[in-house]
Amino acid sequence: MKKVLVLNPYLPTMGGGEKHMGYLCQFMESYYNGDVEIDILVHNYNNINIHDEDYIKIEDLNNRFGLDLKHTRIQKLDIIMSKNLKEWLKNKSIVENISKEYDLFINFMFCSKHIGKAKKNIYSCMFPPKPFVKEIEGKLLQKVGAKYFDFRFYNSYKSFIANSAFTNHWLGEYWKNSKKNTIIYPPVFSEEEIYGRYNEEEKENIIISVGRFFVGAHSKKQLEMVQMFLNNKEKFKNYEYHLVGAVSNYEDDMAYLAKIKELASQTNNIFIHENYPFEDLLKLYRKAKIFWHGTGYGEDENLNPEKMEHFGITTVEAMSFGAIPVVINKGGQQETVKEGINGYRWNTEEECISNTLKVMENETKRIEMANKCVEEAKDYSIDAFFEENRRVFNELHI
Repeated sequence: MKKVLVLNPYLPTMGGGEKHMGYLCQFMESYYNGDVEIDILVHNYNNINIHDEDYIKIEDLNNRFGLDLKHTRIQKLDIIMSKNLKEWLKNKSIVENISKEYDLFINFMFCSKHIGKAKKNIYSCMFPPKPFVKEIEGKLLQKVGAKYFDFRFYNSYKSFIANSAFTNHWLGEYWKNSKKNTIIYPPVFSEEEIYGRYNEEEKENIIISVGRFFVGAHSKKQLEMVQMFLNNKEKFKNYEYHLVGAVSNYEDDMAYLAKIKELASQTNNIFIHENYPFEDLLKLYRKAKIFWHGTGYGEDENLNPEKMEHFGITTVEAMSFGAIPVVINKGGQQETVKEGINGYRWNTEEECISNTLKVMENETKRIEMANKCVEEAKDYSIDAFFEENRRVFNELHI
């Protein structure tokens, strides 16, 4: 029996990354014909209590994303939040030593620098971390140490699987362009599932944004998007703006959501849906005509590429329901949204508003684009995801 460890301490966010991870576990259960034990390793971060009775369970993953995981469980690790480099290295070592007990370790943690110590190791790359040597400003001895850790990190993995061409580009920039690197787009839905999602008769004057409410990393910029809507409230007086997303109990994230709610209270056509049930989200997707996404707004893509949307599962989900994406012209959005064909991309607030008005004011064009959205969303199917992973697993003989 194969023993597999998947590292993902951000499981409670239950976002696109967790859907991606869940279907990777589903693939492995199928690939090994059920003769496998998969542990998802989580630990307490950002004041998350892994022992809370409401902490995510496998049945929650199954219900949220339509999975049928039977040989996957959650393994909980108590570690003290690191306050300095010494504590951080200690926690890192604890996780790495746990991976020694497995046949396969899949590092699914955002920007992780954990060294894989299983028999075989795969880095499922949401976005690559910067090498230690690029971050340390110290003496020669420190730089030598940084190079040593970087060497051990990169060479511990048999494969780096990027979730987009954007991510793969930065994997090459930070580390290496090598045969180890490959691109497998995340799974969004089955090819059968997409049929019937788009029904023009269900459409209403709704703009929707979907993404976690949080600060730091690749924040979804909901505060800025709400401000844009308010700045142009007269133009959008016949539309509603709905923002959907999970929020953690981390103090900064809750404060960020409070700011968004306070701003949204200035009008009666902005609606905030925190920790919204999945079935209700699907109903809202069905009604929405337009999808807004602003991750990376106000950020320098070359200086801080990790703050961009690295792929954008919610964009593709919205497309599958015939909601026209009007999204920022950065990161992975450039791969999924083709300007003027299945949506629009913008760089400034003015462009976002003018592109949105194009969709609002031309129903014939909008319906034409909606059908194109549905057709092109099929490129990101679960079936294609399974096929590409099977190819990688076969090549690595794991």
